[in-house]
Amino acid sequence: MSYQRLLALATVCAVGAFLTIVLRLAHPHHRQVALVIYGIGWIPFILSTRKLWRTYDGRNWKILQWKTHILVGLVFLLFGWVFKVLIPVEKSPLLGVDLKQLATIMSTDRQQLDFIDSKMQAAVADLQEHPLVEAEQLSTEESLELGAVWARFLEASFELDVLKLRYRAFYQVNGFTHPKPHAEAFLIAFSAHVSQYRAAALATARIGDYETAKKLLDDAHPQVGLPAGSFTRVQVMVSHPDEILRLNAGRAYLLLMKPRLDDDDPVVLRTDSQITELNQLVRTDPSLFVTNPLDVLEQKASAAWFPVQKGVALGMASVRTASRDYFISPADLDAEAGSLLPGDIMLTRREWHLTNLGIPGYWTHAALYIGSLERMDHYFADLAELDGNLPSSVIQERFPAVYDKLRQKDAAGNTPAVIEALRPGVIVQSLQDSACADSLAVLRPRVSEADRWQAVLAALPHHGKPYNYQFDFRTETALVCSQLVHKAYEVVDGLHLEPKMSGGRLLLSPNEIAIKCDREMDQEDAQLELVLFLDGAAVGQVVKRDAEAFRNSWSRPKWHIVLHDEED
Repeated sequence: MSYQRLLALATVCAVGAFLTIVLRLAHPHHRQVALVIYGIGWIPFILSTRKLWRTYDGRNWKILQWKTHILVGLVFLLFGWVFKVLIPVEKSPLLGVDLKQLATIMSTDRQQLDFIDSKMQAAVADLQEHPLVEAEQLSTEESLELGAVWARFLEASFELDVLKLRYRAFYQVNGFTHPKPHAEAFLIAFSAHVSQYRAAALATARIGDYETAKKLLDDAHPQVGLPAGSFTRVQVMVSHPDEILRLNAGRAYLLLMKPRLDDDDPVVLRTDSQITELNQLVRTDPSLFVTNPLDVLEQKASAAWFPVQKGVALGMASVRTASRDYFISPADLDAEAGSLLPGDIMLTRREWHLTNLGIPGYWTHAALYIGSLERMDHYFADLAELDGNLPSSVIQERFPAVYDKLRQKDAAGNTPAVIEALRPGVIVQSLQDSACADSLAVLRPRVSEADRWQAVLAALPHHGKPYNYQFDFRTETALVCSQLVHKAYEVVDGLHLEPKMSGGRLLLSPNEIAIKCDREMDQEDAQLELVLFLDGAAVGQVVKRDAEAFRNSWSRPKWHIVLHDEED
């Protein structure tokens, strides 16, 4: 066979592989088929190249004689790059999950996406409106203020990265047998990408002309865990070919998926709106996408991504957190259980959890320690408000369903002693289950025993309510973790926990409870005191730290454990 025919065959294979991907031929196995065709196409291309070389035998070599081979070779390389970008090789963490569980996971992640997107939009608005962006000189205080705004932006961007990476192998959810779950998995990945890309473009457009702000935001900020070059990396995203290819391929695929999705799906509507906004930005400020790559080249930026490496986000996206070992063991908790009193507030941190996404700060969960029935009977035995009744009897009479739960031992023989709002809703469970985490802080409100009893009674009626996926305190039909603690002490004068507006929602994060304890610690009228701080570094490596060490814990970045490991 002549080298011309071999080259023609190679070209047919390359185009065939590309069309198989684009038109989804041989669905649901179109990706595998495309890769096989693409691989086969290299054989005639290599044979054709050898034949042509032997024909000329290196004599009278001219570039024009090779132009067709060079062109076809470039096409092969281009298609190879497209396959690499659009077809991740890793196994999706969603594989092997049954449809019912998959629907629950994706419903939860859609809620996370909604909240993170609103958080990102608020961060972008802060950057666009902040006057310090335009300042030619910044004081130390002003630098810290602008750096904090930038850290909030990057935190939201990192959280979107986690969702993108978790769902980027969405195609492994079979679109032929499960068309809607496939479409919804794609939608989460693409919507997270559009939200992140839009934010990066707007941030670059806002900051790119102001050298002082650019330099400040590109500097390392170790106090919040930001390495050098974070602004440059955001600039890179706006013009990076991989990102643009994913964006445009996603646009086309979204059109194919829309018939499988609800017409009024809010995620689809928001994504369409953000794409329209991006189109408008391209028309009004094309220089953003032209000069930006030159800026990046001039700075000789590295590809390091915030916070430390992209593997952090990929690890969070892939890990099955339900089965991992936490740093704090049940034995650690057994040793400290005697120091806790009913009414204590527990703050916990679990590394690598997707449930950390969207929740501001280092401490991401709050719970109320109420003690076992026996513990309450002993601690509140002399309380005048009980009129000689046992707390357990009062609970049995007023909250029989909760009473039954408090009497049930778990598989390890532990009785419930904590009430908290988790993904299943408001539940009671043992201290060993609730506080089996990576870091734990126990804070004690400086209130009377009577106030503690009132806090317990105020929390129990919420048992059984669903989890508040909107993270908004303005509804009481469903509760988020810190909302339950807030409701418990809402009836007590000695502790004031004030929710604040965040991302359009009324919210009190667990981290803000830690901040309150820190800021009031040296005051005589402090409302909280530290009882216990167990700080984990690895499985079996838990350090009991003092109040001074706890004070700065709330300022740790979400990827604190990764930075800690790298320092070690």
